[in-house]
Amino acid sequence: MELTTNEDGTWSMDWLNELERLMLQRIPDAADPTGSPEAERRLFPESPLGMPALRDEDEGVVADWKEFVEPELRVQFRKSMDVVREDLGRIEKRTRKSLHFHALTVPKAHADHWCSALNQARIVLHERFGLPDPEEDMRESEEGDEESREGQWLAMLQSEIYGGIMEFLVTRVLWIK
Repeated sequence: MELTTNEDGTWSMDWLNELERLMLQRIPDAADPTGSPEAERRLFPESPLGMPALRDEDEGVVADWKEFVEPELRVQFRKSMDVVREDLGRIEKRTRKSLHFHALTVPKAHADHWCSALNQARIVLHERFGLPDPEEDMRESEEGDEESREGQWLAMLQSEIYGGIMEFLVTRVLWIK
């Protein structure tokens, strides 16, 4: 995968192999917290500071958070995912010198939506598959059967790819003056 910024105000993912294209197509599914209470709690916390921090505070803060902030978070996540889905629908298959690959060009204005969707997907993957923190070694997690370890490995690969794209977006697209 080659990530580039373009002079016309777009950014591109070029030379995508089939696995990378598949990982991109899986962003919406990876970001769906359905069936993972841990992921739901990470994406939509019970309060702005967490319940232990608010035990001595007015319960109205928690009620306001649930009424005003959480619904807006859900709307924003959905909006970002819709933008990413639409962009993913424009992945092109290309051939150069008998090499087959995929490419996608995205407007700079969509970079925030991509960061949001990729971050959401990484959070859900980490919670759903019990992935180790980046500092931990994946080999330390030898629990579970072979199928579950394969699922963990695939989720870790997705998370790493998504993290690389996010790093590019933050350092090369969003912070450009």
